Amino acid sequence: MTTATSSNPASFFKKIEEQRFEFVLYINNHIICQRYFNIRDFDENVMKNNMKDLLDRLTGMSNDEIGSLGLIPNRLKEKSIDYLWNNYNPYVIQTQEDIINTAEKNDNFQFEIKVDKVCVGKSEFPGTVFPPKVRYQVDIKELIPSIMSEIRDNFSK
Repeated sequence: MTTATSSNPASFFKKIEEQRFEFVLYINNHIICQRYFNIRDFDENVMKNNMKDLLDRLTGMSNDEIGSLGLIPNRLKEKSIDYLWNNYNPYVIQTQEDIINTAEKNDNFQFEIKVDKVCVGKSEFPGTVFPPKVRYQVDIKELIPSIMSEIRDNFSK
């Protein structure tokens, strides 16, 4: 009795080929997270009309309104607050040199949405506003379903 298992490499790559959509999160053009997925009732016209709003909801860092951070920067902000409170020491004096060294590195996050391996939407936001320990150890596992849901909702009829 033979059953198809996920351990079969050929079936694994076939599943990836069938998945037309993907999103990729980078820092300084180095991949942090990449996911493939499908979208039912895909409508190309809807995708084109809603792309900017979608990217703003996922990666926006607007200062116009309170709480207007996108999904990913908001998660990095939460991680930053946790990190800063856990490592706060009121007896250590931060020097001007420490501040300058932290701000000199120009780190940027990039987020891409691809259809059939072609980039259809790209956004970038600064990473220097987050502590180095947070931006170099990004963990968005909890956000992946929400990101895919946002993309699916915006690309389907």
